[in-house]
Amino acid sequence: MSFSADLKKSLCDVKELPPDEMAAMLYGVFFSSRSEDGRPLVQTEKMYLVNAVRTLSEAVFPGVRHETVRLVKSGSSLYTSRIKDGYERVAAHFGGYDSINYSVVSGNDSHSGAFLRGVFATCGSVTDPNKEYHLEIVLPDTGRAESLHSFITEHGMPVKTTVRNRRRSDMHSGSLVLYANESELIEDFLTYIGAVNHSLEIMQVKIMKDFRNRVNRSVNCESANLDKTVAAAGKSVEDIELIYRIKGAEWLSEELRETAELRVEYPEMPLSELCQQ
Repeated sequence: MSFSADLKKSLCDVKELPPDEMAAMLYGVFFSSRSEDGRPLVQTEKMYLVNAVRTLSEAVFPGVRHETVRLVKSGSSLYTSRIKDGYERVAAHFGGYDSINYSVVSGNDSHSGAFLRGVFATCGSVTDPNKEYHLEIVLPDTGRAESLHSFITEHGMPVKTTVRNRRRSDMHSGSLVLYANESELIEDFLTYIGAVNHSLEIMQVKIMKDFRNRVNRSVNCESANLDKTVAAAGKSVEDIELIYRIKGAEWLSEELRETAELRVEYPEMPLSELCQQ
């Protein structure tokens, strides 16, 4: 299972959430889902998200009845889940989904984090930190994406936006994508939505990357210094051999001759060690 799939599966484990956070998370799922006849339509390839939506709905709105349809195509399953009976109660509490309903998602961090937990579990993704740092959220329409962008930045997490074209032939048709490439920002976001273990995993990966980079820099530096030492020693040996050919060893003083002989005998020895010899 990929890092992103494992993360979203952990977010869908909702049994221990308090009732008010369950409501906020369910609203986040519906806010980030498609709509059909004014009702949210949750479409996913992951059964754990379908189960989470059912658990949340039955806990927050007892008596609602779900309908889930499974479509198998090219060996993979696509689940479509909707509330079939009792949606009137949901609509009365949540309202519409064109913008964030702040009467459902209050300003406190537990509600806001639960709301973003539902959003990310539905339409978010994050790259394996061993490869790169990248988190993104793609909502069904631009209006909701802009509303969510404002909401996240207001909570101290400055995510960025970009337009991703749906079709290369249509440059005016695209989705507004919320994204973050900074590891610290991704860690903060995951911690905020309750994925503390995955946030810590990113931190651990980053520490290991930094350690390997420092080791590589040290090795490269030592290798470069060794190359310089070897090159300088080789030049010294060439100069000594030139003197021997033209002037002869006797032309040198006794101390210089002894030094020259040592250099020829130990061509790669650092100068400090050569002096000790």
